[in-house]
Amino acid sequence: MKMSELILAIGDENVIFQNLDRDAETIDKTKRGMKVVFYTGAIDEADLLSMIGGEKSKKIGLVLWLPRDKVEAAIAAEKLQSAAPSQAAAVPAIPKP
Repeated sequence: MKMSELILAIGDENVIFQNLDRDAETIDKTKRGMKVVFYTGAIDEADLLSMIGGEKSKKIGLVLWLPRDKVEAAIAAEKLQSAAPSQAAAVPAIPKP
């Protein structure tokens, strides 16, 4: 299953995005790869306690790595697209003779 299909199946309203550029506390190179430590508000204490107790939490965290230039271009395109209808609505219609 593709990630876009998974998100569509779950519903946008049930997905939380977190930008690690903003939330990463430390990033260190280790023998096993890069270690990223970050803070999150996406889970609560009950989720943490269930994971420590060996149970499955109600939420699952997935990390996606996306090309920054493509993300920035998609966000810019969305802003332009969402701004266009409001600008068009502000222009009064010209009455037909």
